Amino acid sequence: MAKTLQYTGDDYGRGLDFLGQIREIDRAILCKELQRDELRSCLLPGAIRYDKDHIQSSPCNQMEDVMARIDLLDRDIEAMKKDKARFIMNVSDMISLIPSDDEKVILLAFYVGNKRMKAVSDMVNYSLNWTYELRKRGVKHLGEIVREKEKKEKKKKNF
Repeated sequence: MAKTLQYTGDDYGRGLDFLGQIREIDRAILCKELQRDELRSCLLPGAIRYDKDHIQSSPCNQMEDVMARIDLLDRDIEAMKKDKARFIMNVSDMISLIPSDDEKVILLAFYVGNKRMKAVSDMVNYSLNWTYELRKRGVKHLGEIVREKEKKEKKKKNF
C-alpha cells in the first residue's frame, strides 16, 4: 500500500513524505468506508409511493449487485487496514532509531497516535512551540534514517 516517496530532496521533506503515508492510508480507508456506508443506506427500505408504478426494465437484480459491491469494499477495507498495521510497525521501528526520546514520543503520538499537537505538548509537558520544534527535528532525523535505508537497499539491489 505504501507509495514511492516523492520527497523534495532534503531529509526533512523525505521524513514528512514517509510519515505522511499513514494519513494517506487513513484517507483511502475512509473513502472506501464512506462508499460502503452509502451503498448500505441504499439497501434500506424507503417510503412507499403509490403514485408511481415501478417496472423493472433490466434483467439484472440491482440489490445483488449492490450487496456484492459492499462485500468487495469490506474486503478492500480489511486488506488496507492490514497494510496500514504493517506500515505502522515499519514506521515505529524506524522512529525507534531516532536518538532523542522526546522526538520519538512526539512523532509516535502525532503521526501514529493521530493526536493533535496541543495534546502532544501537554503529554510531554513542553510548550506548544517547543513541541513543534522537536517534531521538526524528529522528522529531519527520521528523513536521515530513511535516506540511509534507501542507500542500503540500493546497494543491495546493485549486487
